[in-house]
Amino acid sequence: MVFKEASVSMPEKTNVYKDKRAWRLSHEAFLTLQELAHQKGLQTAAFLEVVSRELALQWLSEEQRARIKAEAQRIAAERKNGVQ
Repeated sequence: MVFKEASVSMPEKTNVYKDKRAWRLSHEAFLTLQELAHQKGLQTAAFLEVVSRELALQWLSEEQRARIKAEAQRIAAERKNGVQ
């Protein structure tokens, strides 16, 4: 899966809301992601993992990716130890 470089702008209102670490997408956005995942033979969550990693490789510096990975490992360790 390869993504073309695209300019990301917010010209229109979106139906995306954040609740702690969960994002609430519009029905259209979720159904679109679900369909794309289905076409690739993946579950939606697995598809989002693949897409986020590929976009990170294209759009983020190595330093940014390392910082994100370290934060994710810290969060996983906290959860494993029962701290939230």
